Amino acid sequence: MENELTFEEKYNNLKLKNEELQTEIDYITMMLDKYVITSITDDKGIIVSISEPFEEISGYTKKELIGKPHNILRHEDMPSSIFKELWNTITNKKIWRGEIKNRKKNGDYYWVDSIIIPLLNSNHEIKGYRAIRIDITNKKKISDDYAGFLIDNEEDSSLEYY
Repeated sequence: MENELTFEEKYNNLKLKNEELQTEIDYITMMLDKYVITSITDDKGIIVSISEPFEEISGYTKKELIGKPHNILRHEDMPSSIFKELWNTITNKKIWRGEIKNRKKNGDYYWVDSIIIPLLNSNHEIKGYRAIRIDITNKKKISDDYAGFLIDNEEDSSLEYY
């Protein structure tokens, strides 16, 4: 039985593997914070962390948003029913995905395709939420412009379509 490891050797191997995994998690977190629009809130929706791209798109600094409710960014065009559905989904430990129009610090707006994931503690209770977003502002503006063009030219018989 020469191949059997002692308890101490097993422990040290597990400890090393844990350190390697933690290093990988730290690297992925750093990449998300640097290149992806992300935020983390507590279980009540109070912002505890935002990424650099979040600061860039919203116009707010981390200092201005940490400790504030996430709905500080809510644009008045967004129906409350969307947020009711969002909260119902994530408080039931499910992932929510949808498009959200937010308000920038300067009053302008931006659109994001959002994925919101409940974060659970070791007892499987919600301790907060992580949101990952993709900027879709240009896509939405092009879509709105095209829809407006079609409406404006709906009755114009001089337009020819090929």
